[in-house]
Amino acid sequence: MPQKFDTRLRHELLSEERQASLQPEKLLRRLGLDSGDTIADIGCGPGFFTIPAAQIVGESGVVLAADIQGEMLTAVKGRAAEYGLTNVHVVKTSDKEIPIPEASCDLVLLAFVLDEIEQRSSFLHRAARLLKPNSRLAVLEWEKEQQPNGPPFADRISQEELLADAHAAGLYLDEQRELNDQQYLCVFTRTKR
Repeated sequence: MPQKFDTRLRHELLSEERQASLQPEKLLRRLGLDSGDTIADIGCGPGFFTIPAAQIVGESGVVLAADIQGEMLTAVKGRAAEYGLTNVHVVKTSDKEIPIPEASCDLVLLAFVLDEIEQRSSFLHRAARLLKPNSRLAVLEWEKEQQPNGPPFADRISQEELLADAHAAGLYLDEQRELNDQQYLCVFTRTKR
């Protein structure tokens, strides 16, 4: 069974090194996030992507910060308050349920989440149902290789495995690229483009 992230290490998810490596604001803008949009940040952790997303979408937009772990939701709520952001709404999820209305999101983000999920294609299918027509689902994951950082090798998902899971979930690949020497990005849609 895949391991869940240890919430006691949540400060590591906000490190300057991680900021420099992933550049969350730049990445979100590149994914097409814009003012007034609604984004679901599923597996939001302490808000590494949530806070920049809330700043991008502005007061007319909404960030649905979703996580399985209550400690992470408490952390993201606190950080949103620190930044004076009122457009962040926390959502408690499970491996089997994402209580967000269908067809409500302009972007769904699964950043380093699937490696913690047992039934990946089913989870991707549930996440895809949140998309508005012509919207995108972005998955960030660790390369499937031995590395000192990140999840155990056994929990890592190769790009080929992710593509197979996404295909089983009825998704179509829109974009695929390396983020850095340890992580990659795949973007999917519900219809062929």
